[in-house]
Amino acid sequence: MPVKHGFGLPRITETINLSVCRFPFRVSSGNGKPETGFIEPLYYTSNKQAGALVSNEIQVREMSDLFAVIMAGGRGERFWPLSMDKLPKPFIPLLGENSLIQDTVDRIQPLVAPDRIFISIGAAHLEIAREQLPQVPADNFIVEPVGRDTSACLGFSALHIEKRDPGGLMLALPADHFIRDAEAYRNTLQTGLNSLENATGVVFGILPDRPETGYGYILAEKPIPAADAWPVVRFIEKPDAPKAAQYLAAGNYFWNSGMFLWRNRTLLELIKKHMPELDAGLCKLRPLVGFKESESKIAEIFPELPRISIDFGIMEKTSGLRLVPARFGWDDIGTWAALERALPADSEGNIRRGSLAMLETTNCILYARNATIATYGVTDLIVVEAYGKVLVCHKNRASDLKKLVKEMGSLEK
Repeated sequence: MPVKHGFGLPRITETINLSVCRFPFRVSSGNGKPETGFIEPLYYTSNKQAGALVSNEIQVREMSDLFAVIMAGGRGERFWPLSMDKLPKPFIPLLGENSLIQDTVDRIQPLVAPDRIFISIGAAHLEIAREQLPQVPADNFIVEPVGRDTSACLGFSALHIEKRDPGGLMLALPADHFIRDAEAYRNTLQTGLNSLENATGVVFGILPDRPETGYGYILAEKPIPAADAWPVVRFIEKPDAPKAAQYLAAGNYFWNSGMFLWRNRTLLELIKKHMPELDAGLCKLRPLVGFKESESKIAEIFPELPRISIDFGIMEKTSGLRLVPARFGWDDIGTWAALERALPADSEGNIRRGSLAMLETTNCILYARNATIATYGVTDLIVVEAYGKVLVCHKNRASDLKKLVKEMGSLEK
């Protein structure tokens, strides 16, 4: 089967000849036979414009090596009762008709074809993931027998990419973030690809617009002269409020978006260097990848992998990283209260979804899935109805919702 990539073109195997105005090229058609053709340039009246065409040709080649790994782990605590163990945050229609993971796949497809998109998923969520993402091939769902955090998730995914294309690139993306401008998002990712050549890896940073204490930060050095990518100085854990205010004022501290880009083999080398225990586990898993009959053996090995985030296990210890500032609106939508940053409010400051009846209701977040919510004379509340359950809490307690879920004993009750 021919390998496709984001631009719908075959893989280019010979460099374009710029000595003529109709550029001959040779491609692999997927059946082992070379085919030839011509590219008609839009601009070819100067050396500078010809150089731009060379750059575009290189970008196409890089895209043909690009794989996206969408990380869809986690539980449903912070968006109860709409989310739960069996239907965690990535799979709920939080912001519109589509689920968050459906939006993520749709955004990336102009750059990465579905057969190069991998979904890293827990075994309990495989069925719903396949149902929501029919365009992704069945073999591209990477099932983790148990959750072992992002280092194991991406290391295991790297083995799948290695088996498909040893020279591939990995773009790691969370499944459940809010992106305001899809085109600007893709342009930022393209900038990251252009910045990878002389970097160990590329991270995508969000310039803060408030002193947020719930995110990790990345300190980067502003390049002189100006450039698209900033050298990474260090990763910083979630700060207290005074530190967050300092970072906001400084101008070279960025929120860590959790989006990373690197050569797949580089990630495996970094794991070998900085996480030898994980590397040993991956070495056991490598010969098992891609074989259905190996699932039980994988299930035996996977719980032995260390449970460490990619930030702590790899990124904080790695030099030569570059940060590309995001040119799009972003939010990780971590709580119900975060919907105020992603959805428009009505004239009374309310965020509204579903069947609602309201009088003298201001600055509330109201989400009705199956029934009607009626409110009268309330303000600053979160009221959610879903699956026969109702949540009522003050907006300033949204980040503590996990405590309530724990008190209930089970998300299934």
